[in-house]
Amino acid sequence: MDYPEFAIVQLRREEAAMKLPFFLCMVPPKWKEQARCRWLMWKFPVAREAFTLLSTCAEEITLPFSSSDLAAFSREEITDMLHRIILEEGVQNIVVEKELEGYLEKGMRIDGRMLPLLMCGEIIRYVCRKHQIARKELALVVIASDYLETMYVLDKVGRNINRLTIVSENPEEYEVYARYKYEEEGLLAQILPRPVSRELYGNVVVELSGGQDKDYRYYRPGSIVLNFSSNGYRTRDALVRRKDLICYNRFDIRAQGQVVDNRVLQAAIYKTNTRLGQGQLPRGEKIKEMYGFTIEKTGIET
Repeated sequence: MDYPEFAIVQLRREEAAMKLPFFLCMVPPKWKEQARCRWLMWKFPVAREAFTLLSTCAEEITLPFSSSDLAAFSREEITDMLHRIILEEGVQNIVVEKELEGYLEKGMRIDGRMLPLLMCGEIIRYVCRKHQIARKELALVVIASDYLETMYVLDKVGRNINRLTIVSENPEEYEVYARYKYEEEGLLAQILPRPVSRELYGNVVVELSGGQDKDYRYYRPGSIVLNFSSNGYRTRDALVRRKDLICYNRFDIRAQGQVVDNRVLQAAIYKTNTRLGQGQLPRGEKIKEMYGFTIEKTGIET
């Protein structure tokens, strides 16, 4: 097998037995658990298993401690152990188990955010079918983020619609696009500055940008909100303060006949985190078509 291009780092399952050295059996009971954890940290006996996803070579790295063992280590110690994986095991692109994400800097792990962006057109069509919104009734609001990322999404979802509003901290960036849409399709796209100060006319809101702005205060009652920003706080806050909104921030994707974690799919396709790969979104189109990516379901991950 070729050299792995990404790795999944996970905790040992609670029920999985681990062979320990004989001398640990001789340690007095009151110190035995502490000695076991110290030994695991010192020897760090990880298990490695190779696999292939979307024709990409990868490996699973299982840490020697389980979820219940985490309490025995400080935050700094767990972070150091993850860094050891990166340095000693030669891991370049890493997906860590959800429980470990808080111990590793965002820039060092793959967050999976590029997959909902890649599938944005399919997600909107899926949601419109789910909520019985005809194409001619779709009034789209896009909370813009990075220009390249936003233009990619607009190219996928902004065709043949009757209403479009773009909210951006740099509204002048989209003036050429708005003029083009009007001349080519007769669509009068509305460009508004952020922070928002007026009601947004739309029934489907695509949140590409995170941030602390409470844009949801200006969404129309009953709006469907698709949070692509990976900022879970936005969805939690909106759900608490706007009971009339329908919010989604989890988008399950089926690839090769099974639902695959978006972070793992991103690692297989792009081999980079979102921040570094924003300009690479179109590169995934061929793979998406080759392996027949579909939207399994939408939900809430709080």
